[in-house]
Amino acid sequence: MGKQFRYYLLTTFSFITILFSACMAKSNDKEKQFWEWFIVNKTRLYEQKEPQEKLFDELSRELNKVDSSLTFEFSPIHSDGVREFTVSADGIKKYFPIVQSLVSKAPHVDKWKINAFRQRIPDDYTTIEYDKKTKIGYDDIYFRYALDSGKIAIELNVRNFIDSPSFKHAVYILLDGLIGEYDMEIQISGIKFVLLDENNTAP
Repeated sequence: MGKQFRYYLLTTFSFITILFSACMAKSNDKEKQFWEWFIVNKTRLYEQKEPQEKLFDELSRELNKVDSSLTFEFSPIHSDGVREFTVSADGIKKYFPIVQSLVSKAPHVDKWKINAFRQRIPDDYTTIEYDKKTKIGYDDIYFRYALDSGKIAIELNVRNFIDSPSFKHAVYILLDGLIGEYDMEIQISGIKFVLLDENNTAP
């Protein structure tokens, strides 16, 4: 017997609703499959005894099956034995709902804490290596700010500033660690980069 089709009145609303439902079902399947893979590989991901590049490439492939915009981070194993796994949109606001949807469906996994978005890191001495040889840290950055329609506009005065995507990306990662990826995008209205004037840093 062939497939039985139900007839619908062809309206924009009915057609879009059906397409949306089909896409959501497909998305949910991908999310479920990712967490099933995570559970199977939880010990490998927790211990990280094998070469990280191989393990992380494998994880990236599985995560990209959900959406290619997603990225991830791991914390060290904390003193209580918990390791954190963070799903990130790499600071791109339009992908936030994808992160939230995936993490909302995360199962409870012993010894793991699963986060949506890069979390605030209580460490004023964090540094980022942005071109495999040069590092930048919080002590290389001064800032000024102004209120902007209920949000905050920031001017970053950066020591040895280079106007390049890799340099700016390193600074954004530092800001995510200071402010949190979610609040960084929701509460900050804009960021301007300028070269730090070393003669104008007195409090």
